[in-house]
Amino acid sequence: MKQAQRIIVPAVAGLMLTLALPVSAQTGAVSADAWAWRASIDGWFPSVRSSTQFDLPAGGNISAEADPGNYLSKLKFAFMGTLEARRGPWSFLANAVYLNMGDLKSKVTSISGPGGNITAPINAGTRSDLKGFIGTFEGGYAVLQTPGARADVVAGVRYASLKTKLDWELSGPTGGLATEGGVEAKKDFLDGVVGVRGNSDLGGNWDFRYYVDAGAGSSRFTWQALAGVGYRFTWGDAVLAYRHLAYDFHNDRPISDLKLSGPQISVGFKF
Repeated sequence: MKQAQRIIVPAVAGLMLTLALPVSAQTGAVSADAWAWRASIDGWFPSVRSSTQFDLPAGGNISAEADPGNYLSKLKFAFMGTLEARRGPWSFLANAVYLNMGDLKSKVTSISGPGGNITAPINAGTRSDLKGFIGTFEGGYAVLQTPGARADVVAGVRYASLKTKLDWELSGPTGGLATEGGVEAKKDFLDGVVGVRGNSDLGGNWDFRYYVDAGAGSSRFTWQALAGVGYRFTWGDAVLAYRHLAYDFHNDRPISDLKLSGPQISVGFKF
């Protein structure tokens, strides 16, 4: 029940805020009768940092940290895209990110067993894999809508399904743990989020774009931010931005925190 409340309350609060906004905030050239759609393919190139905790079959647990460095060399497969719809002051957005990264350079930070904590051994060749889907689904309402700028308050949910695997190779005291081994686990997370997004003209076909949200639910806290510049064409637009997405997962197993941060290039098509 507490988890459900943490998901629902932020989303409901954001929706109530949008419904309470005055009609006088609605201005601009967007038709109130027609839907305007935009679909984009996104190329996001983040650094990935994570902390994991796994239960061991014989009891206890093992914790590790991953910082892969070269993103592209570790990437096996990725898909990223966004679909937006707008009608008058109302808007809807769905953003999807799927990553499959392997052979991430990692290190075991602690091992605990029935006898207590064990001094972290030397990592001789520890590696981890991370794959998962993160989707954000939101509704928005324009609090500012003029020919030169727009700002929406948004509310919705973010869903994450993450699977991680740890293969360790250790030397030194391991407290009875095999010097080589592996373990993997999967978990889903659902969070309510609220935020703001918009754009402002910079002159000509250029504009500045921004997005920020925050929330909680299955996770202790999650937040996301993006800022960049866009160039508009007759068929759509191209955007160069910097994007950061972070999770704090209550020290849950198999993953306790996750940070993705880096540049993003998007090409959008309007219809």
